[in-house]
Amino acid sequence: MSNANFSRRDLFKLGGIAAASVAATSALAGCGQPAVRSEETQASAATAVSGPSFLVAPEPITEFAETHDYEVVVVGAGESGVSAVHSALAAGARVACVQNAAAAQSTGNMAACIDLDKTSEAAIQACISFINWKSDYRSDRDLVEIWARNSQEAIAWWAETAAKGGVEAKYHDAVLPYNGYDIYLHANTYFHTEGHNASVVAIAEQLEADGADFFYLMPCVQLQTAEDGSVTGVICKSGDEYHLFTASKGVILATGDYSSNAEMLDYYAPDCKGFRLATDFRDGTGMVAGMNAGAIMTPHTHTKMIHGEPAPTRLEMPFLFITQQGERFMDETCCRQGYLNNFARKNLAEGGFSDPSMAKFFMLAPANWQDFYEDWKAESPYDISMFNGPTPVNPERWIQADTLEDLAEAINAYGQESKWAGVSVDAATLQATVERYNELCAKGADDDFGKAAKYLVPIEGGPYYAIPRGANMLPAILGGLVVDKNHQCLNAEFQPIKGLYAVGNASGQFFGGVDYPMDIEGLSIGRAITGGYYAGKLVASL
Repeated sequence: MSNANFSRRDLFKLGGIAAASVAATSALAGCGQPAVRSEETQASAATAVSGPSFLVAPEPITEFAETHDYEVVVVGAGESGVSAVHSALAAGARVACVQNAAAAQSTGNMAACIDLDKTSEAAIQACISFINWKSDYRSDRDLVEIWARNSQEAIAWWAETAAKGGVEAKYHDAVLPYNGYDIYLHANTYFHTEGHNASVVAIAEQLEADGADFFYLMPCVQLQTAEDGSVTGVICKSGDEYHLFTASKGVILATGDYSSNAEMLDYYAPDCKGFRLATDFRDGTGMVAGMNAGAIMTPHTHTKMIHGEPAPTRLEMPFLFITQQGERFMDETCCRQGYLNNFARKNLAEGGFSDPSMAKFFMLAPANWQDFYEDWKAESPYDISMFNGPTPVNPERWIQADTLEDLAEAINAYGQESKWAGVSVDAATLQATVERYNELCAKGADDDFGKAAKYLVPIEGGPYYAIPRGANMLPAILGGLVVDKNHQCLNAEFQPIKGLYAVGNASGQFFGGVDYPMDIEGLSIGRAITGGYYAGKLVASL
């Protein structure tokens, strides 16, 4: 059997099914007599192996309008980027931050940490195990432990520095029980402002005053590498000119995810098709530059963070769920926002993936819904919630009616007002759905979907509540470049690439599930700030 004409690195870049297909094809071709291939066939094969356009390495750029010399260069000025700038600068390094946009820019409202003053050592380890469990046991435990050990210091710095710029944090504390241990969580929130974007702008201004150099509208297009494969600088484009930023100690990729890059999204996360994108500035080019320098992408499937429900309607309790046509469709035990998108893809497909509202549905809750909250929450703390951060649900924002017939009419009116094109609830259908569900509740056994008997609560009497549920917006993809415990990027042989690091959503292996677990609210931003804070300090010390 002959050797295949592509490297292990090519397989990692291709990823998943594509890689398996290429490997299988090559293995078959290598057995027996060699095939005679025409030029056209060879050209087609080359295209198939190269994969999508972003995996085709460009020619190295070697001519520059200007060269800027630094010790640490951070690519990206979001939460992880400014955190890396800060800690590298505080460690005495000469630091530059290059950004593709006209200003520092981020999204999100909350950053979480562990309160190490209250949390026992066993509980810290339990929290690390909890995140791994919620990530289908695909998390890198070392990376999660970096967050666990360093997040309190990093988040405290963030809030203090933002406050100097006039952006005050509010705080949200919670206790997460797991394996018999209490994990004390602390988060700074910015729900009362424009979110972390306000704080990241204030922090960037403070860092610039402290001596860091920020270069805006200067997107990274390539990384400079030495003959030994080490990364020595960042190549950016400004207008028609290229600028080289040398980095004698290291480059830190803090570019966020690739959720604004349609080609990367279709390739790495095709099950996001049809969801509304939250940003247009996270284009994945930093990760592509890293792959072109030898780094590898986290294997599929990448974790998806999918949102959409406003806080007043985010009641996560397993009552009766109905489609936009008034029919029951699932075992409602899976009632957490982070996972509900999995029930929506067929509806998105039926709408031609052109209408994100097709991912929505409704929950019918009884008038006494609150009577069940405390008992259910105590028994299933990871599944039950009536809060979005510190904000409780608001029943006044729910759809209400005294009869099911009136409720059907009110749901349809809501659909028209909200421009949910698929909403069309027939009163007779809704009545039949509720009657059938109430029969199952009386029987104490869900013959239709197998929901646990403890959650079989009838929908009867009045008023009736219909609560808009489901998610239609994609804020982020949590799958980036493979890194080690120091956030140093690894190559296809799982060896660290000298001079190249990745943090935040540009790095992988912190989350490993199909969907983003929201049980620790603010965890994604908390790990981004902590990862940048940790890596900046480490690289500056080299």
